[in-house]
Amino acid sequence: MTAPVQPLGIPTARDLDDLVSLIRLLGYSLDADVLSARLERLTADAGHETWVVRGDDGGITAVAGGRIVWAYNDDAPTAELLLLVVSEAGRRDGLGSHLLGHVEAWAHGHGARVVNAVSAAATDSANRFYRKRGYHEAGVRYSKLI
Repeated sequence: MTAPVQPLGIPTARDLDDLVSLIRLLGYSLDADVLSARLERLTADAGHETWVVRGDDGGITAVAGGRIVWAYNDDAPTAELLLLVVSEAGRRDGLGSHLLGHVEAWAHGHGARVVNAVSAAATDSANRFYRKRGYHEAGVRYSKLI
């Protein structure tokens, strides 16, 4: 896969529409206004990055988002992959692996020794994707609505 991975930057209306379509593939419900407001909070200053891969027509065909976090139990930061979605047309072509490799390189560049893939909408195919690339289940995560 040779498509360049680019920082999202300031999204255009078309970018927001493309991103909404991709995120909906995970089963989430949102619109462009909601996503725009969320992206305003997910900034590099807050430790977050969002990357995209664009198709020949300039539309976004894949997106990944991550952040660097520090913990009490380690002197190195941990990277969290919070979002990785590839359009249905772009799947099975190495695009997801290419984007994941970019995230891993970014994490390493920030001193992280571990990347945790956070997959709240985990599916069998997502689980297979991560396992095939060396990821394993690690611990249990608890959540509570408050």
